[in-house]
Amino acid sequence: FVELLVDSLFKPGIKLNPEHKYKYIHLLAYASSVFETSGKKGQNKILNKEELKSTIQAIEKVHSICNLNKGSSELVADLTTLYHCIRFPVVSVGVVRWVESTVMEPSYFKLCTEHTPIHLALLDEVVTCHLLLHNKVLQLLVQLFESKQDELEILVQLEMRKMLLDRMVNLLSRGCVVPVVKYIKQCWLRGDTDISLIRYFVTEVLETIAPPYTPEFVQLFLPMVENDEITGTMRGDGENDTVSEFIVYCKANYTVL
Repeated sequence: FVELLVDSLFKPGIKLNPEHKYKYIHLLAYASSVFETSGKKGQNKILNKEELKSTIQAIEKVHSICNLNKGSSELVADLTTLYHCIRFPVVSVGVVRWVESTVMEPSYFKLCTEHTPIHLALLDEVVTCHLLLHNKVLQLLVQLFESKQDELEILVQLEMRKMLLDRMVNLLSRGCVVPVVKYIKQCWLRGDTDISLIRYFVTEVLETIAPPYTPEFVQLFLPMVENDEITGTMRGDGENDTVSEFIVYCKANYTVL
């Protein structure tokens, strides 16, 4: 039911009856912000509605932006509002749904001129604010990473996928470590991803992380770092480069299978 409300309010192109719109917004806000609190001993439970009004206002504002189906450049004026409202979990769910519907359009990247489209930059903010949406955002990034973009030139496709890897590295830096590394390792093992993209990911991650590491992370990530095809050109003569430092640290501190 909540999914239906989110789709109705945030999916581009859906025409809502004006009489129903406010009811949908109120229902969604109520379902996501009102909760029961225990009263004093012997008293009934009390409904806490403190965040209801502000949640309704946030949904209304973002719904009006999403409903107009604006392009990236037109969204610049709305960024302050979007970033403010994204802190409401239910609005973030709606923003992810809106971004998904927008960027999965076949012509989206063909018409896009920015290195990082605003729609995808908004996902970084969602990831920063809401731990529970990490997997949902990763699913969307994976969908885009694997999508056919045959209308784009090969080099443009590579740049687009590097930009998506930047979003994944940001997701990793916010705590979604194992699912992200596991996915990229699968891409490498399948052999269907350009090796320069795997190298780019490994480079960005090595520049982001610092010890200590979990054993699971080391088991997943170390084989990619040790692979000559991926990191051979990144290693120096000594052991001062990030690749050698990571390998030496892991060998000294972990039991590597």
